[in-house]
Amino acid sequence: MAVTHVYTRGVGAGYVFGQLREMLDHRDLLILLTQKELKVKYKGTALGFFWSLLNPLLMMVVYTAVFTVIARFPVERYPVFLLAALLPWTAFSASILGATNSIVLNYNLVRRVRFPVEFIPLSIVLAYVVNLVPSIGILFLFALGFQQPLGWPLLSLLLLIPLQAMFTIGIALIVSSLTVYLRDVEHLVTLGMTVWFFGTPVLYPLSIFRGKALYVVLQLNPMTWLMDSYHRVWHENAWPQPGFLAAYALVAIVILVAGQLLFTRLSRRFAEEV
Repeated sequence: MAVTHVYTRGVGAGYVFGQLREMLDHRDLLILLTQKELKVKYKGTALGFFWSLLNPLLMMVVYTAVFTVIARFPVERYPVFLLAALLPWTAFSASILGATNSIVLNYNLVRRVRFPVEFIPLSIVLAYVVNLVPSIGILFLFALGFQQPLGWPLLSLLLLIPLQAMFTIGIALIVSSLTVYLRDVEHLVTLGMTVWFFGTPVLYPLSIFRGKALYVVLQLNPMTWLMDSYHRVWHENAWPQPGFLAAYALVAIVILVAGQLLFTRLSRRFAEEV
């Protein structure tokens, strides 16, 4: 059987604009793939979208019990503090885990259909971003219930969410393309995401390590910059730290470009490897 490979593009100076034009030309396909991800995920379920909230809400209850009763973190309105970072982290983690094996699982499309194959992991990320938006609305109501002061810093979410999407897409492109050639990547990503979670201030405030060596180490983690920004917006009613925000924006752009470069190069032999 003849194999029809996906687009094979050279990596030149104008590839970024070429990629943007190609995605715009095929935006209807990307929308369809994203809708498919959303429909398949909740197909046949009674609660639909609300299943995406149950896991972080359950984790919030468990972690709140542990860290307010046992560990006793000195954090007021800890459930709001926790959900502020747990919801975006859940979207990030689920996107990466879902994208990792996405090319391999969709081998029929990769082998037989001519289309921008990066749309496969991209659609998974976008589906979780779409889920994150209404989750933010639930968090807003939750914060009001705990009488958490909220104000103009909420506007920074209009920047934080797109930056998170860019960073996530870049990593998704990297791991999904590498998994085609080395299936062990799937297991490494699963383990890595667990370690990354506990090495990121989602459950705990970054400030508790101030003055310690670990404080410096944690600040080298790009997700620390993002989670700290979410904490400041939702829990402190403050704008993100400019240094963290600028650093995360720069890293998000670099990871996105690097991911697209690697994906473009490796995708030339996807049809033969899957």
